[in-house]
Amino acid sequence: MFDTIARETAALIHNPAIEARAILNSVYVDVTPDDERTVKIAFGPAGAQGLVRVDFTLLDAKKVHLDTVSGDVFLVDAAELSHKVVFDLIEVWYPPFA
Repeated sequence: MFDTIARETAALIHNPAIEARAILNSVYVDVTPDDERTVKIAFGPAGAQGLVRVDFTLLDAKKVHLDTVSGDVFLVDAAELSHKVVFDLIEVWYPPFA
């Protein structure tokens, strides 16, 4: 189930400018080719039926944890909400250069 959500989320995120790939229950998002950091979106069980736990983690080039945002979302909305949230987090974690 979580691997299906990961594949659906990767398909929503992936575009010519951003690479998103699903591996098991996670999505790895490479935002810019010049920045070696990666956003990892992991899906897992939540505390209540019908919910999915989603962890958004910013990793450096060596895959060391830099920051995490987590939350529970409804199973039916998991892919779409994760798609929206990752772009909000990209605005915070990847500030534009002047």
